[in-house]
Amino acid sequence: MKAPVTFLLALCSLCTAAFAQTAPSPLANVADDFQKRLDTVTHELAETRKQIETEKVPMTKQLNELDDKIIEARKEYDRILRISDSRTLDITNLKAQIKAKEDQTNYISNILDEFIRNFETRIHISEAQRYGKTIKDKKNAAANGNLKADDKLQARLDVLNLAMDRIEESVGGVIFDGSAVEGKSGVVSEGEFLVMGPLAFFAGKDGKHMGLADLRLNSSEPAILTLPAETQPENIGKTIAAGEGKLPIDSTRGSAFKVEETKMTVLEEFLKGGPVMWPIGGLGLVAILVGVLKWLQLSLVKRPSYKQVTELLAHLDAGRSPQAQTMVKKIGGPIGKMLEATVKHYTDPASMMEESMFERVLDARTKLNSYIPFIKIAAAVEPLLGLLGTVTGMINTFKLITVFGTQDASTFSSGISEALITTEWGLITAIPCLLMAAFLARLSKAAMDDMEKLGVRIMNHRNAKDVGGNPPGPLTGAATPAPAAPEPTGLRPITAPAL
Repeated sequence: MKAPVTFLLALCSLCTAAFAQTAPSPLANVADDFQKRLDTVTHELAETRKQIETEKVPMTKQLNELDDKIIEARKEYDRILRISDSRTLDITNLKAQIKAKEDQTNYISNILDEFIRNFETRIHISEAQRYGKTIKDKKNAAANGNLKADDKLQARLDVLNLAMDRIEESVGGVIFDGSAVEGKSGVVSEGEFLVMGPLAFFAGKDGKHMGLADLRLNSSEPAILTLPAETQPENIGKTIAAGEGKLPIDSTRGSAFKVEETKMTVLEEFLKGGPVMWPIGGLGLVAILVGVLKWLQLSLVKRPSYKQVTELLAHLDAGRSPQAQTMVKKIGGPIGKMLEATVKHYTDPASMMEESMFERVLDARTKLNSYIPFIKIAAAVEPLLGLLGTVTGMINTFKLITVFGTQDASTFSSGISEALITTEWGLITAIPCLLMAAFLARLSKAAMDDMEKLGVRIMNHRNAKDVGGNPPGPLTGAATPAPAAPEPTGLRPITAPAL
């Protein structure tokens, strides 16, 4: 501040000197005025400096005090900041612990919820009347958002304690009131249940309905399974009334009754297969009937013995036509017809006799093989009809699934039954038809082979007679008997194949 004042005074002096040299004397007053002002300003400056010197020490002291306070405030700030950081860390750790506890609580709650669901499904159907309402109330409490977590957890623990109490009671047996449905009539009967381990027994108050209690399909009430008389089901009521006694035990836990209910007669199974079962059964029945008739036809085909054939040839060589005709009529059948042609054309040329015999063989082949192709066709068509029933049954099944969903298997079990039963019956009818067709074809081929062998034997005999120069003469009834010609070597008696 001192330097500007000095500069100002110097400037004023220069101006005064300039005015003094150039201006006339009236300006001297101005210089005096400026000198006075300068003295005044100088005095004020001295006073100001004095005042500053006076106030400097207290202000410096106050400034030092403020600096000390700032240092203390910074120390306090650092201390509070450290405390805040420490507390923030503690809060973070506490939040992590709380989160871990919450996760642990949720895990325990989930386990208890799963236990409750399993417990609810695994208790006996008769115990649902005893524990059902309690379990439902506890489940609702556990799912209530207005309750505290402790109350929800306690509700789940109550169900756990209930399950433990049930186990202790079931070991020695527990009796409680309830109702059950009679399996066949569907009548609801009031009475008492006796639950012992996995088994439940029921005794009606009327003393008529007694037996095992078990789950019934599509029913929320336990069903009474009637026991055979030899198991003495009346002991159930006596045991429940007295608290002790003998009880009939079902080691299968009701599975034997369920298996018995699933058994069906042949007619029931046939009707359950659906409309495709009618062509399957009809075609199979016709094929079997035709097969039986064909077997009788082939079985009744007579085959002449070696001795009879030798005797027939002897009659033909001797010209005894009536005796030969009588023997042929006794044989009958396709072989008899071939032998009739032999007798008729025995005196004709060998080629004509052979052609006549071959004609009878072809005719016999057609008749012997008749209806066998029908049985083979039936054996091939039966599985296709079964496959058709399978396809239609599965289509019905998918339709039911589309409408009702997959929650209840009984809604679409009929379609699956139709699909499987038709396939089963298609194979049941096809396999016997296939075997029968093969057996009948074998019988027919055996008869044809016998006819061919007999024809070859007759032609060999005829040719041997022609080559020997002793052709057969005219067939008459009064011809002198001639000795039978010896058989060519290598010929054996013809016997019918074993059936």
